[in-house]
Amino acid sequence: MIFASWIFPETTPFQVQGRDLSEDNFAHEDRSSLELLIREVLQNPLDVRAEDNAGAVRVNIRVLQPGKFDADYLKELFAGAYNERLQAAGGEPLPDLAGASVLVLEDFGTTGLKGDWTDQNADGPGENWNAFWFREGEGAKASAGSNGRAGQGKITFYRISAARAVFGLTVRNSDGKKLLMGRSAFRRVYPFQGRKYLRHAFWCTGETHPLPVVDDDCINAFASAFSLQRKSESGLSLVIPFPQEFQPKKAIQTVIAEFYFPIAAGNLEISIGGMSINAANIDQIADIELPDSLAREIKSSFTKDFRKFARSIVASETNGVVPVQVNAAWERTAVLKEAAFPDGAIEGLRSCLEKGERISVRFPVSVRKKGGPTVTSYFDVHLQLPEDLDRVEEVYVRKDLLIGSEKHLGTSAHLQKARAATLVREKELSAFLADAEEPTHLKWNGSRPRLAEDYSNPQATLRAVRNAAPRLLALLSSGLIKRDVRALAKYFAGVAEVGKQVGAGGKKQGGQETPTDIVLPPAPVAKPFRIATGADTVQVLPNGKSAYTQHQLPISCALEVAYEGLDQKPFDAYDPFDFDLADEQTFAISVVGAKLTERTGNKIRFDVTDEDFKVRVIGFDPNIRLRARLTYTESENGSPVSEK
Repeated sequence: MIFASWIFPETTPFQVQGRDLSEDNFAHEDRSSLELLIREVLQNPLDVRAEDNAGAVRVNIRVLQPGKFDADYLKELFAGAYNERLQAAGGEPLPDLAGASVLVLEDFGTTGLKGDWTDQNADGPGENWNAFWFREGEGAKASAGSNGRAGQGKITFYRISAARAVFGLTVRNSDGKKLLMGRSAFRRVYPFQGRKYLRHAFWCTGETHPLPVVDDDCINAFASAFSLQRKSESGLSLVIPFPQEFQPKKAIQTVIAEFYFPIAAGNLEISIGGMSINAANIDQIADIELPDSLAREIKSSFTKDFRKFARSIVASETNGVVPVQVNAAWERTAVLKEAAFPDGAIEGLRSCLEKGERISVRFPVSVRKKGGPTVTSYFDVHLQLPEDLDRVEEVYVRKDLLIGSEKHLGTSAHLQKARAATLVREKELSAFLADAEEPTHLKWNGSRPRLAEDYSNPQATLRAVRNAAPRLLALLSSGLIKRDVRALAKYFAGVAEVGKQVGAGGKKQGGQETPTDIVLPPAPVAKPFRIATGADTVQVLPNGKSAYTQHQLPISCALEVAYEGLDQKPFDAYDPFDFDLADEQTFAISVVGAKLTERTGNKIRFDVTDEDFKVRVIGFDPNIRLRARLTYTESENGSPVSEK
């Protein structure tokens, strides 16, 4: 017998209607819904570890196939007009119950959903019950620098459910209370039988406001119907009906690639697809489930050798090894200098790198909160220069969360290929970076509203964290004897074989020189674009009669800009501390007849859509000479063309 029912709230005056925009933040071409779900499933339990839990947080992930759960109970949950409402809101019809499955997610060693469960208006740190069921765009993580604070990640639970519904049973360690409730998140506000309804509905016991099920018989019936493993242990159990495209093998690969550090450190244990993954066996499992070829294919740094590198870092942290620490003012200069290090430290670091050993450096950084004192926090950079490394391998980790789209070591062409990990453990800086994260927690954004609300000069702090690893590598590798010989291989690919000599008149055959035809180089072809630079401006414009006509468009272009220095190749010598075109407050980019697609570092990308176009970037230092070059693709043969 089910003692709860669905409540579908109608729209009321003064409400904004439409679609759920938070879902757009999780529509990534390079990340599947399953990958984003796994990140959410694991980061939340890590944030709410119970204070009396001295071991690992445990997460069990199971897909219950037909016959492994009570199908009649599931049918009763969605009785009535639920299916019709789902379709009215833009959803697909519910799948056939005969082949239905259920995804069960349970965490143990955690606090459960704490906070006031009788008043949905209660706000503040620790109000996790309300944050999970009733909040959008705001979290309630009590600890500074929690893994997730955007308050949008739970949409991943609804996205993977064909019913757009989630049910949750929590046992709270604060009072031992058991609470059960469900919610749906349809795609948009929808009309139904002559009335209009909100996107959200609640499976609950209240009528005037949503209250959870507290009756033991009802809770036990729910737990039995879906074979929940939770008895009286604190934590949260989620039941997601009709999961779409959940592949245990893919989920295991995501677990390894995204959460290797907390698992290796003994902070997290996972059971998935009948497989247990913990600190003792993750490397053996990774050898099978995430071989190096697959790691490269999915652009993960966690190859077998990188995992050894990560293991050594975990061991050092466990043993309390303190890295070499630079001086507090290091981030105020555009280039990292040897004077920022203690006496003799540079020589020791270079010696370790030459031997292929890992080095560790601690960087203090200022975190400036508005209306409060400046706090000195820190982060650690671990670096290694293996002899045979064929690609850059780097990660940025905040607390236990991998910020997967942050990649900065490979942006400088003149640096050697290296292995690096930038780890942020300290709470003040972690809290700052949590506010800088996009909702998916894959990338930092210095223009996030929370940063502007709470911090002074957040861009400088963020740049310091992002660029510490490449700046450290640039400083140390400049004094190394070892060089990356493969970096010059392309320049010697056409060297003549020994014994073959070519004279001025041609090839020698039998002592006689044979005449060689003289081939004149082709006449230069006028470029379709021209670059115009000013004191603080660079523009890309059509080049008169040579410009592309409308039927040849669109054309994709990349504009690269750099300051010119002495005895340097400006584009190779670009340092992220020179400027960052992603900084919208400093650099104004205007486009006419074109579409801006990317702005990062010293490069912007855009598509020319109209033959009469103009792309203009303003904000450069007028006291330094500016260089610019344009790369685009010719329409005839698709070959890249560079114009300076």
